[in-house]
Amino acid sequence: MYGKRKYVLTEGQRRMYASEKLMNFRWTSKILATRSSYLLTDKDRASPAVELELGVLGQFAEAAYSVVPLDFLFKNVATLLQPDFPLEGYDALHDAALVSSVEGRTGHLPAYVAYRRSTKQLIVATSGTSTVELALHDLRALKHRHPSRRGHVHSGFWSLYQGIKPKILDAIKKGLQEHHVEELVITGHSMGGSISYLLCMDLLADDSNTPLPAGLGLKLAVFGAPRTGDASLAEYWCELVSAYRKLHGLDKMTEYSVKAYNDGVPALPPSQLGYRHFAREPLYLDRTRLYRVPESEAEHALFNAAPLGPNDQATHEFPRGGHNYYNGRDFERLCRRIRWLDKSNPEESRWEERYRARPFANHLVVET
Repeated sequence: MYGKRKYVLTEGQRRMYASEKLMNFRWTSKILATRSSYLLTDKDRASPAVELELGVLGQFAEAAYSVVPLDFLFKNVATLLQPDFPLEGYDALHDAALVSSVEGRTGHLPAYVAYRRSTKQLIVATSGTSTVELALHDLRALKHRHPSRRGHVHSGFWSLYQGIKPKILDAIKKGLQEHHVEELVITGHSMGGSISYLLCMDLLADDSNTPLPAGLGLKLAVFGAPRTGDASLAEYWCELVSAYRKLHGLDKMTEYSVKAYNDGVPALPPSQLGYRHFAREPLYLDRTRLYRVPESEAEHALFNAAPLGPNDQATHEFPRGGHNYYNGRDFERLCRRIRWLDKSNPEESRWEERYRARPFANHLVVET
């Protein structure tokens, strides 16, 4: 009964959904996602501190998709944070300095490393699928033997990771040398989440030729990630996490893997093909409320959540859910505004005026 709640869309929400250009995988969710019989209630709610932290880290994950060079974004962040500009609402980027932006030799996969001054975090963010070329690698779901000999990995994700791994590791080394780093954060949305897992796995196993400094905290935060490997590789991941925590302390390794209502990507590749999620206790975003999922239900992509009360529907800004509405943000809007910025010739002077005019926006979408 809880899964059949109806929400009356506001005019702004109707325009928002009519403006969608990106794949949101709601149909994939309907066809492939399994629904858990476990009812999420208040006792499963994640703490406000975790919700806030993920909202911040998600800003870095989403910025990785930018078609405008990252050095331009970070250099002009103060302007770009203004109302109606692309980074409106992405305030965490104001406190960060770009260390390096990289592009993989396979699929031209973008990623970057940035340093957050206030938190002393070095953040590694990898883009998800943003081109047809990258999408073709997503479809390469044959299994490839992982070098650990402990299981198999999605061959398309593995190829993308191998193509960008050396550059990311060099950027991490640079960040560790140039800044006082207390925590290394690895984040990504969608396929970028799978690449983040593979990178973190190498760092935990010390197979990266990038030994982490003693006492360094390690944090993984991924959003809407697909399954990355088989059950054996997932078990190997859990062993690496346990070993790192035993050696350095429980608080030195944190794993956040967030799924969302009506997002079908976490249901891919199908478990029937032998794929499994690495996270034993994932998080689930039911429109606006974040829950911790019991280990027994980790493979499910859909959950029922008990309503908070009769006025609960008024709190849902994105009632249809989907792949691009994590952390209370409209990711579609960010991508749309970044495209407008790209069309404003940001490499030339007075780009702010051209962006504000946006004469090319009318045929794209009505901004909400």
